[in-house]
Amino acid sequence: MLLSKETLGPWFEQAASFQTFVAGADPGHQSVWAERFDRLELNDEQQAVVQRFERPMQVLCLTGRWCGDCALQGAALGRIALAAGELIDLRFLERGETTAELAVACMINAGMRVPVTFLMAQDGHPAACLGDRTLSRWRSMARKALGADANVSAPAPEDPVRAVLQEVLDEVERVQWLLRLSPRLRAMHGD
Repeated sequence: MLLSKETLGPWFEQAASFQTFVAGADPGHQSVWAERFDRLELNDEQQAVVQRFERPMQVLCLTGRWCGDCALQGAALGRIALAAGELIDLRFLERGETTAELAVACMINAGMRVPVTFLMAQDGHPAACLGDRTLSRWRSMARKALGADANVSAPAPEDPVRAVLQEVLDEVERVQWLLRLSPRLRAMHGD
């Protein structure tokens, strides 16, 4: 479900920074985002991964301030972007009436889901889309909804919140390698 640079560019330009986006939430929702952000400080190993990033990238998250999974993934992205410094330009859009066109364009399983995160090269060309919940969250939901019938092969994570941070970091790292090894970007950067 990769959209074009021409489609995503205008949305990216009007999107808000992490701090501005969270500040626009109701106070009760702000506290959830803040708690997640505080809890998701990168450990030394995760910090070392981010310090190896080389390619600038744009990240656009279509999300909901009201959504717990959005707060979790959004805070994880916020921590990763903070650690990456100027390499990651992270922005957020609230899914609603003003973003309905984008929400319809990036439907997942015939539904308008949140969060949907677009990872793009520095010039706005899309590289990947991370949609809806991460694998550990889906496994957790399956265990709760289906019980023993879920047949979930992986054990529940010791810390489900930090498991999501690692999953999001893994995806950002994957895209960093995609961008680092891209012939187009290697020519652009002369490396």
